[in-house]
Amino acid sequence: MRILTSIIQLALIGLLSSCDQQQSASDIDPMLGLECFENHHLPPGTQYEGIEKLAEDVMTIRIMNGVDVVTLDCGLKPDGTLQNSGK
Repeated sequence: MRILTSIIQLALIGLLSSCDQQQSASDIDPMLGLECFENHHLPPGTQYEGIEKLAEDVMTIRIMNGVDVVTLDCGLKPDGTLQNSGK
């Protein structure tokens, strides 16, 4: 439970500190970034750091791969949900 709380806090911090985003933080579901992270099936130990930016058709998240903080993209549908989502 503490891990999930930490992930959500990091996501919110990332949303609030992002200056490039095209939508306001109140318009973005913080769980969307976590869902993007989970859809990538990354190796154990990879950590979700937050949302880098959100555009009309793509979301970029930050992850820690054990050595560096890198970014990954997830496509978005017109309704704002992730493409290729299991939900």
